[in-house]
Amino acid sequence: MRNHIFPYLLAAALTLLGQANLAVASPRAAGPQENTVSQPSTDCSSCHPKYVQSMKNDTLLACKHAKAGMGDCTSCHDNESLKKAHEQASEPKAVIRARRYPQEFCLKCHGTVEDLAKKTANSKALTDEKGRTVNPHDLPKTPAHKKAGECANCHRMHKPSMEPKDFCYGCHHKKEFACTSCHSDKK
Repeated sequence: MRNHIFPYLLAAALTLLGQANLAVASPRAAGPQENTVSQPSTDCSSCHPKYVQSMKNDTLLACKHAKAGMGDCTSCHDNESLKKAHEQASEPKAVIRARRYPQEFCLKCHGTVEDLAKKTANSKALTDEKGRTVNPHDLPKTPAHKKAGECANCHRMHKPSMEPKDFCYGCHHKKEFACTSCHSDKK
């Protein structure tokens, strides 16, 4: 809430002092003088408060990453990609298009797929209706699972992550993880 009010309080204070320049308080007021959106500041919360707040919400992965020492937006969003994204922007947006980073991006910090598989070997997150459990980071090597290994399918940073089973049930519509239950050609 504070982040939303601050620019207006600053503008009011400057107005009282007789030194106000509304272009400072509101990028939209800057008009054609300068595209302030394409020149992002280091304070992401001025345009993206929801995403910055997500780093303080214990239910979200962004918070877990922040607590692990990655509390700066540029820990994941490098300056070059930020600059490119802001070049396309015409005005500040509170909600931005979600980006899906490839698995390699996450593995830079989280180790190899094999490391993740070891860490989640006893996970019950993927237990189907028949009681069969599959390690979410060690799926059977099939063509259908090729894209299933992308981290963003289950893990979301700035919004609640989905239940891994919900993603899997998109294909395993009988809610069981045995290919032969539907596809007799897989026997």
